[in-house]
Amino acid sequence: MKYQTLDLRRFFRNRFEAFVDYDDASGSHVNDGVPLTLGDVCKLLEDDIEPFPRNYDQDFRKVCGHEYLIWLRESRTYGDVARLLAYRLNALEKGVPRPNGRWVSALLRGEKIPPSDMNMPAGRLSGTATI
Repeated sequence: MKYQTLDLRRFFRNRFEAFVDYDDASGSHVNDGVPLTLGDVCKLLEDDIEPFPRNYDQDFRKVCGHEYLIWLRESRTYGDVARLLAYRLNALEKGVPRPNGRWVSALLRGEKIPPSDMNMPAGRLSGTATI
């Protein structure tokens, strides 16, 4: 099914909130009638250059862990957030509760991501944001 970009952004924000509040990447806590998971919406928005709302910045403490302050250095786009969450979801699927090292920094710069049993190439994760 084809979705409008504005709707995808709303679905993304809803699923992001459910992930942060309930550790739910499936979207089961979201009642918007759309059968998309957080991972699905991340794939659809990974190239979106629209700025991501700053009112969600505090939620990134849970997502980024010890690299939380690096995330806050500048405003981010929906694409940046989608790529970060896709990497984080990939780690969770592989049984890695928290990626090792400076994964947020590496991801934002498009560098090789520190080893943590991840198989996602850094080139795919590079975005428009630099530090």
